[in-house]
Amino acid sequence: MHRFASSAAVNSLRKAIAPFVAIVFLLVGTDGFAQHPLPVNDNDWAESEASVFLEEEVTQIFVTMDEHLLDEFMQNPYLDTYVDATVRIVNSVLDETHLNVGIRPRGNSQRGSMKFPWKLSFNEFVPGRKFHGIEKMNLASESTDPSMARESLAYEIFRSFGVASGRTNHVWLTINDGSKVQGVFNNIEQVDEEFVQAWFGKKDGDLYKCRWKDQGARLLWTPPGDAATYRNLGDYEEKITDSFQRLADFIDFVCNSDDPTFNAGIGGWINVDSFLRAQAVDMYLGQWDGLWIFPNNYYLYWDTESQRFEYIPWDLDHSMGMDYWFLPYFWGTDWARRPFAGWGDSSEASKPGNGNGPPLIDRLLKIPEYESQLARNVKEIAAYHGHPSRLTPSVERIFNLLAPLAYTGSFSGSTMENGYQPQDFLDSWEFPSDYSSFNNPATWGVLPFLRTRSDYVRSNYPDPSVQPSIYVNEIVAKNETGITDEAGEYEDWIEIFNNSSQPVDLSGFFLSNRYADTKEWEIPAGTVVPPNGYILIWCDGEVSQGPLHASFSLDKNGEGVYLFSPESSKNVWISSLVYPALNADQAWGRLPDAGFNTAQLAFPTPLAANQTGSLDLVKEGFVPDAQVLHALGATPDGRVAFLWSRKAGSFPIGSGIPCAGTTLSLGSPVFKGSVQKADATGVASVTIQPNVAPAGILVQCLDVSSCEVSNVIEF
Repeated sequence: MHRFASSAAVNSLRKAIAPFVAIVFLLVGTDGFAQHPLPVNDNDWAESEASVFLEEEVTQIFVTMDEHLLDEFMQNPYLDTYVDATVRIVNSVLDETHLNVGIRPRGNSQRGSMKFPWKLSFNEFVPGRKFHGIEKMNLASESTDPSMARESLAYEIFRSFGVASGRTNHVWLTINDGSKVQGVFNNIEQVDEEFVQAWFGKKDGDLYKCRWKDQGARLLWTPPGDAATYRNLGDYEEKITDSFQRLADFIDFVCNSDDPTFNAGIGGWINVDSFLRAQAVDMYLGQWDGLWIFPNNYYLYWDTESQRFEYIPWDLDHSMGMDYWFLPYFWGTDWARRPFAGWGDSSEASKPGNGNGPPLIDRLLKIPEYESQLARNVKEIAAYHGHPSRLTPSVERIFNLLAPLAYTGSFSGSTMENGYQPQDFLDSWEFPSDYSSFNNPATWGVLPFLRTRSDYVRSNYPDPSVQPSIYVNEIVAKNETGITDEAGEYEDWIEIFNNSSQPVDLSGFFLSNRYADTKEWEIPAGTVVPPNGYILIWCDGEVSQGPLHASFSLDKNGEGVYLFSPESSKNVWISSLVYPALNADQAWGRLPDAGFNTAQLAFPTPLAANQTGSLDLVKEGFVPDAQVLHALGATPDGRVAFLWSRKAGSFPIGSGIPCAGTTLSLGSPVFKGSVQKADATGVASVTIQPNVAPAGILVQCLDVSSCEVSNVIEF
């Protein structure tokens, strides 16, 4: 029934992205950037992760409903009333049929599309019912995006950068016999009380859905500015408490406080770091349908534990070069080359003022520390989270999943927006190859946009102010038999590392085990980390036992540890280490010290270099940019050879040279790339300059002193 993509088309995409293939990290369990940890300890989130949001396959959803009611929806997709349906959901782990499921159209502007989105509600007619941890499915049509992938990739980048945001998975939806509705949709996780419970631990705060109905969700003060004012505006909808007082108070503070009051107090109203991270992702992706440009499609949640708002992104398909009208939305907007300064100028959100966006963003960016943090965030995304090489596995996965299905079923050609057909899906990844104001609605192909944007941001965006080179480097969250504190007690601990040749004074900095609580424990005056040295902080909640005993403890089931600057420098984020569930005496840390990669260590290494317990090879950076290879666990002060080949194999080292008889996991011929001396901690590093290493080569290192060989990584 489905038309499958030709092998030539698949190979064409692979050739296009081959120069951007990333090295595989065999050691790394997570990365060192994430802020809001994924809520893996929430039972509903974990269940839906295992059963519903399966990214590696296309789930099949079969809906059976009254044909006359389906016709009513097809004729008027703006109807908001749920009707009864029977739903069967099939994937690799389940095949279930549920009665009395609510179904209706959803969305805003896309309801006018030939392929409009749908919503399934499992608890509409059966109160309290969940489908494997979720209550609703938002089946996005992705009708304007020929790749049907931008939204999933955008959500992936938000989560990678530590912003609380939804999960996605593609589905094949069939309603009744499929003659009217059958095709690929994208299941987007609902932002509701279950979502905030998973991410923030509670669901008793206000949850505002912010959208474009009347004047747009600009967070702009509207007289008389009381709760009723915003309740009556169609731009804001409260989803949990039905109270608008908190929103009214927040908008009043943002718009009407004087500069000293705003500058001193905004951090008590909203998680500024998380907010700036979200805006940085929007800035990088050219995602113009959030607060900053076209004030629409985001949520604000009042976290009752931190007593701050959290910004939650939503509806991200207008990104990565997606634009509209005969000429693009803002009269010729090349989102890939949009500069940092004035990024939000001339937007709907900046009206009626003259600033760089809505009042909240405009006022935040007048504070140098926050403007610098935003620049730091965008450049980090360009170099890592949104780098085309890092996204290559996801691009390949989505392409291979959807190529057999794209624009088949009931949506293709004359029955589809823009006349999209299967070939448009195949073309959308590389076409247009540069900005094209006359190729609408997509002004860029997905991959050219990512390449151009990553290069442009790294080359043209301002360098942020210099922060201290200080890192949360290692944690032990359940210390039972390791080191003891001054009282002889086995307490949890954090190691902080100074990766510079100058001492760093941490007086007045703050440590926290909760990202939104930026002032949980203030580091005492006189706390100095020596050059290239370490300090330990005990996490036992017993501050009376000594100056380096924090007021909090660590959760062995996984959380994060966060370091923030003093209040005098706006309490901005400096470093963090997010870790998973750990057993007794297990350590989690950076590899190498201060590195990007994090993993479980072979054993705790308090006040010493982190160790893996074997010779291991890890990489920082992406092809075709400069990369650094680190050999960990080598003989201290010994020599390490970095060897490479174009293929895997079993290559014995010949006689007459060091380590004769040792077998490499490389195929002949094998080449010597570099020989480096390990430092006193057993780390040897080599920098690979841009465009030197061809895609597809395999690299392995050899400890010349012990003849131990490492794992193999691929460029």
